[in-house]
Amino acid sequence: MAGSWIDDQIWSVAVMQDFNSDAAIYRFWRDLRNSGIYLGVPITLEVTTPVGTQQGFSSGAVINWTPEDGASLAAE
Repeated sequence: MAGSWIDDQIWSVAVMQDFNSDAAIYRFWRDLRNSGIYLGVPITLEVTTPVGTQQGFSSGAVINWTPEDGASLAAE
């Protein structure tokens, strides 16, 4: 399912750059939001860490992505 215009605007403004709307972290964030789980807006860019690619959100949540497991909420 494609992202809405407002989702794209929120994401673009929050990360202050063009982003890939097909990226796994964005799609996972959007799917969570569409199911009623809102993590807030992204407050970091995607960052490569020892546990995968991660991105932080204004709620304090972090989405993690690995090639093996895909996107998921990072364990606290």
